[in-house]
Amino acid sequence: MIRTPESLFENIAQDHEVLQLFKHHSLRVMYLSAMLAKEAGCYDDDLRVAAFLHDIGKIGIAKEILLKPGKLNPIERTIIESHSHIGNLIIRKELGKTRAAAFIRDHHENWDGTGYPRRLVGEEISIQGRIIRICDSFDTMTYDERNYKLTKMSHDEAFEELTRCAWTQFDGNLVEMFIHLLTELELPENWYDTYNINFIEKMYKPFDTPSDFL
Repeated sequence: MIRTPESLFENIAQDHEVLQLFKHHSLRVMYLSAMLAKEAGCYDDDLRVAAFLHDIGKIGIAKEILLKPGKLNPIERTIIESHSHIGNLIIRKELGKTRAAAFIRDHHENWDGTGYPRRLVGEEISIQGRIIRICDSFDTMTYDERNYKLTKMSHDEAFEELTRCAWTQFDGNLVEMFIHLLTELELPENWYDTYNINFIEKMYKPFDTPSDFL
């Protein structure tokens, strides 16, 4: 049996609750990353796989840490931060996708060198890793309801936060491109939960074969 990114995700999840929490976040990050990568001229299947599986290294972590309502202690934070490296290893071993694995490894690096796991600086970080970083952060701020904020940000508030952190956490050029892209697309606040044919047609228009990233 050939292992696919989707089957790997399903098989490694520790239970249904964790699977559902991460699956929908991961799909949203994949859609957003695919759009931004297409706009930046670097979309391919390795980007799609990396965006979908960017958090695969978290799925084996205990729920008590993943879903902890309060502040993480230093050991818990170290465990959480290990997920980029663990995800990199899982994708290399289980799927043989070394390039996608490198993008997963890079998706928590910061432009100014303060990220993890390797403290890369600027363009030392793969552009795909930088793209996933922005899309992951945007979804966390606006959609993901695990334990980050009691009140989700609006898109405009998230755009302001991305702009504030440009050239420290994020590639500022990609932030500008991302905001322009989603503004032009008129991304609905509930874009993932509600079927909106006008938005879906606009979202898929740049792709010659939309099924490649679904």
